Amino acid sequence: MVFPEDTNPLGNAFGGYVLGLMDKVGSYAAARRAKKPVVTVAVGRVEFKVPIRSGDLLEIVARVEHVGCTSLTVEVQVFKERFGGGPETRVLATHGQLVYVAIDEEGRPTPVDG
Repeated sequence: MVFPEDTNPLGNAFGGYVLGLMDKVGSYAAARRAKKPVVTVAVGRVEFKVPIRSGDLLEIVARVEHVGCTSLTVEVQVFKERFGGGPETRVLATHGQLVYVAIDEEGRPTPVDG
């Protein structure tokens, strides 16, 4: 849920707040696939399609799209829904692509398994 402290004076969620959520969920998907820790190395094009308002419920979906030697590209979608508004109010609000690199214990890039 988006709370007032996560919004600007117009009641819209700060872009940085939404990007932070996208990065967290994207990193979970990448780390799960890599079976090791990952770090964010790039944020591709992010599109804010409709405003996310205070009181909206968010569903964040991440899917690994590409696996390289040490990197993983993840597509992240943010759906918003008006609290108590029913499933027909669920819309894609934001989406973007993030790139992560798997790292070893010393923080150096390491190959992704399988």
